Amino acid sequence: MSVTISIKVKRELVELAEKMVKYGLAKSRSNAFNLMIEKGLEEIKKEVGFWDRVYEKVKELEKKKVRLEHGKLNELLVEDRAR
Repeated sequence: MSVTISIKVKRELVELAEKMVKYGLAKSRSNAFNLMIEKGLEEIKKEVGFWDRVYEKVKELEKKKVRLEHGKLNELLVEDRAR
């Protein structure tokens, strides 16, 4: 059973939660905070850091006009998240 509470957190943690949602690591910010508590902040930072690097590399490839086959990157991301 879930219980709603109101807490103040550092901006850094909110930004981390938002990235987790953006990268599909969490369904919502609430889910992201629960994962941070369950897995530990350092583990979550490592995971989000990995995806930050992946997305930066994709942006670099796009700037270089490297054509990514539609859907293939998404398949890789989904497979990795399933692990």
